[in-house]
Amino acid sequence: MSDAPVNAAEGTEAPAEKKPFLTVVKGNPDDVQVATLTALFATMANNAANAAEAERERNMWGNVNERLSRPTTYNPTAFQNVSFF
Repeated sequence: MSDAPVNAAEGTEAPAEKKPFLTVVKGNPDDVQVATLTALFATMANNAANAAEAERERNMWGNVNERLSRPTTYNPTAFQNVSFF
């Protein structure tokens, strides 16, 4: 059961109150300034969400598996001058 208040007349839950997107703490901005800040912060939040969703190229530098697996190349003339004791 949710904690939202129930409207007794209709028997449905009332919508939960949301936090304000922007709160002016100091000063007295006019409507244009508040609208500009709201648009700015909304755009920044949208860009951050899109950047997080974008698939990035994975940097495999320093991958342990790559250090442990050597490339297998066949060279029949390799180590002809090696003397085994």
